[in-house]
Amino acid sequence: MRIAGKTLVVTGAGGEIGRAITLEAVRRGARVAAVDADPDALRETARQVVAPLLLSTHVADVADPAGAAGLPPVVIERWQLLDGLIHCAGAVPGVDHRPGTLHLARTFLPLLCLRPQAHLVGVVPAYRQAVHGAAKAAVEQFAEGLRAECAGTNVHVTAAFLVDEAGVVKGAYRAAREILDGMERNVARVRAGSETPLLDRLGLTRAARPA
Repeated sequence: MRIAGKTLVVTGAGGEIGRAITLEAVRRGARVAAVDADPDALRETARQVVAPLLLSTHVADVADPAGAAGLPPVVIERWQLLDGLIHCAGAVPGVDHRPGTLHLARTFLPLLCLRPQAHLVGVVPAYRQAVHGAAKAAVEQFAEGLRAECAGTNVHVTAAFLVDEAGVVKGAYRAAREILDGMERNVARVRAGSETPLLDRLGLTRAARPA
């Protein structure tokens, strides 16, 4: 799915990764509804964007079911349609992000299904200290859970795995480009971050393939 001209929701848009994805998506010509629980962080994201008319900001805690449920009508009121959701909220070390991603997928899926082609991206951390077998199983379970939510629809799914070093995700803007490139290619999995070869050594991801 080409990003230019599309309307995307990016959660966690005030954080390092979410902000980088928001700025890069707008740079590529997408309209972005940027969501974060921190209004100050959202204002900083808006300050940095290159095309302010392509951005709307929405203060909401998507970890709260009520906050997540209130987002779709607000986004539709502002942009009239929705082509993609990139869920970055909680994409930090030590946070189990998968349940929140699946919940938000269910919230937005009816809108995404109205489009001829749509995309859902879940951004999750990967850990240097992960035990090979358990980490690989968790990755596979996460990716298959997203696909189950979208089975039989026109919605493509990408699971994007970040690399964590000492509690900080390195190379946020490079990771953002890699994630959006993967979205445009409709790949099932993206390895994003400055130490992606480590994931290959751990066996945490498979080679990218079409979703």
